[in-house]
Amino acid sequence: MVIFSRYLSEAKPSLCRLCGKDNPEVSEAIGVCANCLIKEKDVSRYVHEAHSLSRENYNFPAQPPRSPGGRRCRICVNSCTLGEGERGFCGLRENRDGRLVHLAGTSRSGLYHAYHDPLPTNCVGDWVCPGGSNCGYPDYSYRPGPERGYCNLAVFLMGCSFDCLFCQNWTFRNDVELMGELHSPEDLAALVDERTACVCFFGGDPTPQLPFALKASQVALEKNDDRILRICWETNGSMHPG
Repeated sequence: MVIFSRYLSEAKPSLCRLCGKDNPEVSEAIGVCANCLIKEKDVSRYVHEAHSLSRENYNFPAQPPRSPGGRRCRICVNSCTLGEGERGFCGLRENRDGRLVHLAGTSRSGLYHAYHDPLPTNCVGDWVCPGGSNCGYPDYSYRPGPERGYCNLAVFLMGCSFDCLFCQNWTFRNDVELMGELHSPEDLAALVDERTACVCFFGGDPTPQLPFALKASQVALEKNDDRILRICWETNGSMHPG
């Protein structure tokens, strides 16, 4: 990634910054060889440096804020404590004038992209899901096998409580930074049509917008209480238990 080139420009891409050996197994992003990444204890500073560089273009903090006397967010395990003007690790919360402001992901508004994906689809649990297997018919699926002819409402929620350097969906940071149009839970529930068999929340990760996802699910289930509608989550599991 181009963003890391600043601190790698002084060394060959194959030269490990830690052991100094010429090694083809050097991470371009971190500048450390695979052997040192696994065995050395002082590699963390290079890893943290790479994470910081990957986030600074989006004004995301390098670490979850821990400002004494700040406003605490309790949505996920990061438990960010935001000082005046600080932003949460996920990018969706700020401290403004001493108040914790939720930019998106409340029970009233969410930031997402949604589309209908024909079943069977590429969900991680497809092989055991009623939408892609023989499991659950007729109580939880419309067909005794893959639900061909039906679809999944795929809801990509912007924001994430983790920071994986090689996330394939990293572009959600652009949406968080630009903070586009927000939608209500009712708007999302209205996208469920007669061929929608399930709703899947993913991202990023659903965790930073958990209140919104829960409310939208409730509305969708209430509107479709006479038929099958599964609610699914692809998540890192970092949400607060409450």
